[in-house]
Amino acid sequence: MGSKQRHFAPLSHASLEDLVPADHFYRHLERTLNLSFVREFVQETYAGRGRPSIEPSVFFKLQLVMFFEGIVRCANRIS
Repeated sequence: MGSKQRHFAPLSHASLEDLVPADHFYRHLERTLNLSFVREFVQETYAGRGRPSIEPSVFFKLQLVMFFEGIVRCANRIS
């Protein structure tokens, strides 16, 4: 059985904290929007066993980003 040698370039030492300005809209939204209610609100819709799910507040944040950025799911584009 063969093997492949892989050589990766070193990763950059930049972080999101360095790349995203302090006054960016999403930073402001993260500071002001309290999503602590989401987990309790959707708890009964999640199964108690099975594969791990996405944290409900993270899923909600992704939906907000899609809304603010005008991202439409592919299934919604079919006419």
